[in-house]
Parts: sequence; C-alpha cells; structure tokens
Amino acid sequence: METDNLTKFRKIVAGLEPAKREALMARMKGMSKEEAMGLVDRMVEISEQRKIEITARPKVLAGGGREAVAPGADYEVTRPRTYREIPDESGIEIVKNPGRRAPSTHAVRPQQRPIKRAEPAVARAGRNQVAMKIAQREREAYEAQMKKERNQVFAKKALKISLKYLGRAMCVAVTTLALVLAGFYTFLGIIMKGPSPHLRDQFVPSVMESSAGGVLARMILSDEEIDAILNSNKTQGFDEITDTTLVNAMAAEQKQKAEDNAAAVNELDPDGDGIEVHDVSGPMYHGKMLVIYDPSRIMVATIDNYNHNGAGLTLKQLIDKYGGVGGINGGQYEDTNGMGIGGWPEGIVISEGKLRMGSKGGTYNVYGLTNDNVLVVGSMTAQKALDIGVRDAVSFGPALIVNGVAAKYSGAGGGLNPRTAIGQREDGAILLLVIEGRKTSSMGATMADLIKVMQDYGAVNAANLDGGMSSAMWLYDDELVSSSSIRVSRQMPTAFIILPPKDGNAKGTEG
Repeated sequence: METDNLTKFRKIVAGLEPAKREALMARMKGMSKEEAMGLVDRMVEISEQRKIEITARPKVLAGGGREAVAPGADYEVTRPRTYREIPDESGIEIVKNPGRRAPSTHAVRPQQRPIKRAEPAVARAGRNQVAMKIAQREREAYEAQMKKERNQVFAKKALKISLKYLGRAMCVAVTTLALVLAGFYTFLGIIMKGPSPHLRDQFVPSVMESSAGGVLARMILSDEEIDAILNSNKTQGFDEITDTTLVNAMAAEQKQKAEDNAAAVNELDPDGDGIEVHDVSGPMYHGKMLVIYDPSRIMVATIDNYNHNGAGLTLKQLIDKYGGVGGINGGQYEDTNGMGIGGWPEGIVISEGKLRMGSKGGTYNVYGLTNDNVLVVGSMTAQKALDIGVRDAVSFGPALIVNGVAAKYSGAGGGLNPRTAIGQREDGAILLLVIEGRKTSSMGATMADLIKVMQDYGAVNAANLDGGMSSAMWLYDDELVSSSSIRVSRQMPTAFIILPPKDGNAKGTEG
C-alpha cells in the first residue's frame, strides 16, 4: 500500500511546477518519516478524490455552453506530459491555490432550459391567424410602397413629357405671336408709310379718335406726323350759336295733328306714334335715323349721382328710368383708355332745367333743347345756357350745322368710326342719327358723312355726340343699332331719350 502511495506521490510531484516542487521537497526535509508519509497519504487521497470528481461532474449546461466547476477543488492539478521518478524524500508540503475562491457551502445547481410544454390546438390556430394577418399587412404595405414608387416614376415621366411638349407649344406660340406681330407691324407700316395718302388719312384719324387706339399710330409715326395728318382731316368750329327764330319748333307736330284730323295716312309714320325710322347707308357705313315730330318729347336722362369710381347705366336702363320709349347715347364722359364705366360726365349736363354738371362761369360746347323746344348748338357759358332757357343739354362736338350752314372741314373731317349725332329740322322735328362702326359690315362714318346725312334730312342745326363704343339706339325694346363694345353694353351717365307722346298714342296703343 505504501509503495503504491509513494509511486502515485512521485507522479503527483512530477506533475507540479518546478518552483512548487522545490518548495514541497524543502518542506518535507524538515519532517519525520511518519509526518512525511502522512503528507504523502493525504496528497494521494486528495488526488484520487479529485480524479473521481473531474470524471463524474463535467457537463455542458443546457444552453449555456459552460462547464460546471467542482466546488471542492482548492488546488491546481496539472497533468504532466511525461513522468519521471523523483527521489523519495520527506518533508513534502502541499500548498493550496491562492487564486481559488473558498468553496461554497451550498451545492451549485446547473441552469437548465425550461421544459417546453405542448401547445393547445386553439392557441396554435390563433397564433397562425395572427401570423397570417401580420404577413398580409406586410404584403399590403409592400404592395402599397411599390405602387407609390410606380406612381412616382409615372408622375416623373408624365411631368417630363408634359414639360417637353409644353416647351414645344410655347416655342410655337411665341414664334407664331412674333410672326403675327411682325406681320401686323408691317401692315401698319404699309398703311401709314405706304403709297396711299388717302388710306393713311382715313386710318390715322380713326384710331386717334378712339379711346385706346392712338398707340397704333404712334407705333409708326411721330407726334409731329400725327398732328399734321389730323390737321389735314378735321372739322372747323363755329363762332356763332343757333338762332332760335329760324326754327318753328312745333310745325311738324302741328302738321301731324292736321293729317290725323283729316284722316290722312302718313306713309313715313304709318303707326301714328310720331316717330319715323329710316335706314341710312354710305360706302363704308350703315345706320339708323329717327325723326321725332314733337321736340318736347326729347330730354336728357342722367344718373342720380356722379362718381369717378362709380358706374353709369346702360342706354336701355336710362330709357326705362324715365319711362321713355327710345333714345340714343348722350354726351362725353370719363373714359380713360376705353375702360370707363360711365360714372363721371365731362363738360356740361343740364337735365329738366337743372345744372347737374359744370360751373355757371365755365364755357362749354352746349348741345341741347330750350324750353321752346329749339335745339341749341354752340359754345357758351353754363349761365348763358340757363339764361336762354336751355332745359336739357350735354357736351361733345364738333358742331355739324349751325343756322343752316354746314361746318367746314379738311380731308374727310375725321376718321371712320361709330357715330352719334342730333339735329333739328326747320319744322322742329328732331333728328337722332346713329352709325354702326368697327364691324366688317360697317366700318364707320366720317364727320363729312354725318354732315351729308343731316343735310339730306333737312337739318338746320346739328351736332356730333359721343361715339365709338358708346354709339347705340333703342326704340320700343328693340336695339336698332348695337354698341361696338366687345364687352357688355356700355354704361354711360347721360342719354337723349324719347318720352311717350302726351296724348298717350304710343306704338300699339290708342288714346
């Protein structure tokens, strides 16, 4: 037994590190034989016990990958690669491993993975349903994302194509506009700088008389050239005014009554309403002439309040306001760049004997009717107009005929434009003339044309009123001559309207 222990002891000592082995041998030298053998037996016993624990206990804990640590190990044992005999010496001392922790008094229980229990079928089905819903949502989200990306790609392509074709369209439009402007500019140059002075003298006054057309003439001609053309095509004014004794204001009315009493039929007024309607025409125009036998039926209709920023009324509205049966546009009004809305008259306005616009000391072109129903044409102060009994009047111009004498004019006396004029025959009948213009069927009339028409109808006094886009004529809810305005019917502050006959014999009625 002792021999076996000594052999095992020698193997143990041979497996120790040199320093520990020398320290063990030095310790055993100072021991007696009994003490040394007791130490040998003790070390062999401990070594045998250690081998048993190492063989029985090393395990890999579930899921941890760790090796269990023997709680009883309090020293290091290194298995030597080779064995060698060591001298049988006493005094061997066993040194405990100083790096080891003191063994725990409780046994170490290895950690284990929880036992997986069987899952119920209902729980498994619910879990599968949830999983399917999650997968469906993920699939829908993926499809939505893909659709969004496709839409973005499509939108980018569509935008790119749109910009491409829009750019081409813009290039075509700009090129076309440039060609049109170039052609129009060339056309204007041919008219105003070409070989026909007559065409130039017709065109330049026409555009200069319009509210905004003067810019066309200034595109080609200088101000000096324009002034020279206008001076060669203008109507001269009068120094005198109407001689009221030259007119028998009620002669036409008395003649009509005499014919009515004699049961004679007036072919010019078959319905007996005291109004004749005539078509007038010339080489470049056509229009309408109204002949009103009773001059007392003519008055100036006007809006209630004048305002630079306010609006006037249309011709039909002015007629209806006073209960009239017809009428024409009246005097001048504020119309900057052709955008006026008829809220502010210019010059003089006298309506029903009251001075509505103008100062009594101011001088104006006065065209209106006196209390004796005589048409007055001439330049005078507002006070003088009131003094001679003017009851209804407006301003514009020029005067066309005064006391039977036609105005003198150079060239054509003006351009081709829509025109409105008022006149009176010797027998007192009032002449209301409106010429259409700025249309393919009727370019318009010059001042010379107006004078000729008025003379043809026997006017002894006549004057030009506001024209252009304002020119219009209504009679019995029919628009005999329409405005050339491309917008809605023109609004205006004044108009000459026709009142119903005093005996009530209007069209379609009997007194």
